[in-house]
Amino acid sequence: MLHYSCDLCKRPIDAKTGTRHVVKIEVFPAVEDGQACECHGAGEDDADHLEEIQEILEQIDGEDAEFEDATRSMRFDLCDACRMRFVKNPLGAKSGKHFDFSQN
Repeated sequence: MLHYSCDLCKRPIDAKTGTRHVVKIEVFPAVEDGQACECHGAGEDDADHLEEIQEILEQIDGEDAEFEDATRSMRFDLCDACRMRFVKNPLGAKSGKHFDFSQN
């Protein structure tokens, strides 16, 4: 039988009485449209297109390697209480009030 514990408070999660909540987080770089390749303008008919294609393929291969290194998936098990705290503040930002004082 599998035993689960909360990844935040470390308390065991009883499958019969408690609910186990799964949090999945995926972090990856955003790629904007048109950023993947640099296309050349029209009117370059005498250019060597095979060389251009080879350069584009090499550039894409390099970007894929960078993308894979920057991508990370995480999975956490939470109890009911920790789930409620997580949903209220998922990034863990400090919720204290900030005061702005004038420069008198």
